[in-house]
Amino acid sequence: MFQYGVLICGVVPVRKPRDIEKALEAPVTCLELRLDYLEADLAEVRPLLEHAVARRVVIFTVRRREEGGQWRGDEEGREALYRKLLELNPHYIDVEAESPIIGEVAKIKGKAQLIASRHDFEKTPPLDVLSQWAKKAAAVGDLVKIVTYAKEPGDGLRVLSLIGAVEKPTVAFAMGPAGAYTRVAAAALGSPIMYVSLGEATAPGQLTADAYYAALLALGITPSGGGLPALREALDWVDGGLMYLLKKRLEVCRDMGRLKKDAGLPIYDDVREAQVLRRAGDFKQIFELVVQMCKAVQLVA
Repeated sequence: MFQYGVLICGVVPVRKPRDIEKALEAPVTCLELRLDYLEADLAEVRPLLEHAVARRVVIFTVRRREEGGQWRGDEEGREALYRKLLELNPHYIDVEAESPIIGEVAKIKGKAQLIASRHDFEKTPPLDVLSQWAKKAAAVGDLVKIVTYAKEPGDGLRVLSLIGAVEKPTVAFAMGPAGAYTRVAAAALGSPIMYVSLGEATAPGQLTADAYYAALLALGITPSGGGLPALREALDWVDGGLMYLLKKRLEVCRDMGRLKKDAGLPIYDDVREAQVLRRAGDFKQIFELVVQMCKAVQLVA
């Protein structure tokens, strides 16, 4: 197994205080709290934001609409909100490299690390354009983040090539079905942060945390570091991956049940069941329970 230092960050559209409370229950070490979705007053969620910063690695983001965000105010209001958020001493803040406010935010960020980002939800530009974006972001940010939309798999390769291309740590991947592989490849290539959904996706192709854990483990990637915290995080990855795969198995069994009923075939197949249990080996007892769950699903399909 290979240990990588990627920080897996759950993206949370924060509308009400309950959104933060629920996110803090998730088995992730990092939370990107998207305050551009905020419907409550900042004063209402401030205590929970402070609590989140104390318990997790936190990124505060107020994404403008030009780059896929939900912010409806002007740039003056967005800068004012960032100023208030910086009072809470977050670990990171994310501001668009093309935003007119990034220079002022950079001056007042204090100990927070500034992620200078660029997003294109429609396409992936040529490599020379992507390189210019990365260099501009590196000039102002502590970290660089470049995210585009992949119309074909080759688009994702161009974006991934940005990792290691500038002197600042770089997050780079592609959105959309054709770019889904880049979310896993980026972690293996050294992207310092990768983003997952905790229920509500905020970008095309964003994986759930459990699906992401399953993908990383399949490549032999495990959390970095040693001691009990790292081992507990590794267990969270394994548990999440198992739950994701079990859900997928039940979905397949449900589809099989429908096909069997349409074809007039029996739900139970003793020969097939015996094959599965033989393959399970030392995990036979666990798979006996899994098989029973799948039988139940097929019956009601």
